[in-house]
Amino acid sequence: MNSVKVSSFGHSDVGLVRKNNEDVYLQLLQHNLFLLADGMGGHNAGEIAAQETVVYLSSCIDKLLKHHSQKITLDNLKNLLETFIIDSNERIYQLGLENKSYQGMGTTLSALLFFEDKTICSHVGDSRIYRLRNSNLELLTSDHTLKNKLIEQGLLEKAIKEGIRYKNVLTKAIGAFKKILPDISIHSTLKNDLFMMCSDGLSDFVTDEEIYSILSSDRTIKEQTFDLINKAKEKKSCDNITVLITRIE
Repeated sequence: MNSVKVSSFGHSDVGLVRKNNEDVYLQLLQHNLFLLADGMGGHNAGEIAAQETVVYLSSCIDKLLKHHSQKITLDNLKNLLETFIIDSNERIYQLGLENKSYQGMGTTLSALLFFEDKTICSHVGDSRIYRLRNSNLELLTSDHTLKNKLIEQGLLEKAIKEGIRYKNVLTKAIGAFKKILPDISIHSTLKNDLFMMCSDGLSDFVTDEEIYSILSSDRTIKEQTFDLINKAKEKKSCDNITVLITRIE
């Protein structure tokens, strides 16, 4: 049974520059599932990729836990979530092939699923998941970006000198590649843990120190959500800004 008690609040803001919002988030409270996707692609295709991914995944989890919750183990759930994300990638990739105006569309994805006393954390792309526990802010995801790959390989300085365009280049995204493998991990869950999911409209402009300052304040999670979005706007974020906060009660 999925017995952990979670409170949550999310909000998506179009931001200061964009005319449409390609970020999508979802809270499936009956199953403690939280999803955030940041779409990319022209002709509103990014919004469609994000929306389709979130709807498909939530539908898969809903059907699974409605009919099999008594039999599901943590490892089963982790493996099935991974399979659903892989399937979702194939669906979005196929949509892009079938419709010319959707060509090249894709989306990031971050997923949190609380089950018993554990948290299943998964992501593709550069939408992030942070956890605040006992005054310690930890980034639970690693951005799937060319910049991050160059840093890991110790090649960033060389790339800068050679003028390689590495900013905002994703090395993984749902629908952008024929096959992808999501990052997926299991974490312990403790009372008062605070999880914050966000699109890069926040994380590209607001520092970890600023995120920590807001999340560790004694304000409600709703107030913290808007404080983070307003901070991103104050720092002149040029993207859609989405924040989804969950607290373990």
